[in-house]
Order: sequence, then structure tokens, then C-alpha cells
Amino acid sequence: MLVIFDIDGTLCRTSKLDDDCWRAAASEILGIGSMSTDWSDYPHSTDESIASALHERVHGSQAGREDVDVLRDRFVSILEETHASSPDQMRQTPGASGFITRLRAEGHGVAIATGGWTASARFKLRCCGIEHDSIPAAFACDAHPRAEIIEIARARAVEQGEHSLNDPAVVYVGDGLWDLIAARQLGIGFIGLASGERELLLREAGANEVFPDFLDQDRFLQALQETSP
Repeated sequence: MLVIFDIDGTLCRTSKLDDDCWRAAASEILGIGSMSTDWSDYPHSTDESIASALHERVHGSQAGREDVDVLRDRFVSILEETHASSPDQMRQTPGASGFITRLRAEGHGVAIATGGWTASARFKLRCCGIEHDSIPAAFACDAHPRAEIIEIARARAVEQGEHSLNDPAVVYVGDGLWDLIAARQLGIGFIGLASGERELLLREAGANEVFPDFLDQDRFLQALQETSP
């Protein structure tokens, strides 16, 4: 079985921080006074797509590579500055590292597929204490649609020996409706990582299993095995 994890709101408790950094970067670079941080409002729930959509909203033209890079670099800088002044805003979801270790120890593959940019995603993982250098991963820099990012992560897991093409058991773990939708598009399993309103939204959309964290490893592993195709 291959388990593919999202980052913001899933492995890391960084969703609010991510929203705040987006607002600040969009205000500084594009002069946007307010923006939606409901990522389902954008063509794709990924940083590259969000940046392109915001640029087009302000300038009425398609964003070039340089336009996106300027916004990305400022976003990452704000993220780093915020962490330096308030490190407690980046926290690992309880049990995340331990669960990844157990999955790999029991012979399951692990990968990461996030809608975040590579630089910001890896920075968050480092700050949250999640060892990820050996984990196959795909980011917003690789594709706009989240489903494509998940597929790239899966392909990299095969390349790195984390997964076999002959094994159809693949599950995506995420916190947003866009994560559930992407998993359905690909025909793979899905488990939600959420609480409160987000949990309700996922369950209403048909997610059968939603966990608040990774602390109940036995139950989470059982759910993965029951959810995988």
C-alpha cells in the first residue's frame, strides 16, 4: 500500500499561517485588499494556480513565470519571517512523524503530494520536525491540478522503490474537499484529517473516515487498509 500525504492541515498544523501569509503576499505584491482563502474558489487548490488567478484578477492578463516567482518568493519570505518571530505557529499534527515511521517499518510506501510550492512546503516540514528528505514528493511547481500532483508523487514513489505499479492500493490523506475530489478523480482511497467544520464538510461530501490526528495508529492503519482500492 502507498499512503500519500498532504501537508497543510494534514502533516502540519499550518493552514491558518498559510492563509495569513497568502493575504500578506497578495497585498504587498499585487495590492489586493482582500482575497478568499477557500481554495475551492480557485481553478485549482494549488499555489501556482492561485498565484496565476490573483495576477489575472489584478492585471487582466495571464501571469508570466516571473510574475508568479515574485509572488512565490515574497510568500516564502513572509513565512520565514513569521516563523522567526512566532515559531509556535508551525506545529506538527500530533503523531505524524511516528505514524510515517510505522508505515515504512511495516513495509508500506509513503509519499507527499501538496498544493504548496516546493520551498515553502519543505520549510514547513523542517520547522515541524518531519523528516522528509527520503520521501518521494510532488509540489505545486510540478503541476496545477492537485490530481496531477498526486499522480507525480505516485510515479516518484515507484521510481524510488516505495511502491510497485502492480499494487493498486493507494490512499491519499488530506484535509480539504479538494483533496477528496482529487482522490475520486484518480480512483484511489481517501482518508480525511480534520476536525470541526472541515470534518463535517468532508463527511457530508462522502468521506467515510476522518481523523483529528495520527495518535491512534492502529485504528488509522486499519482505516487505510479498508479504504484502499
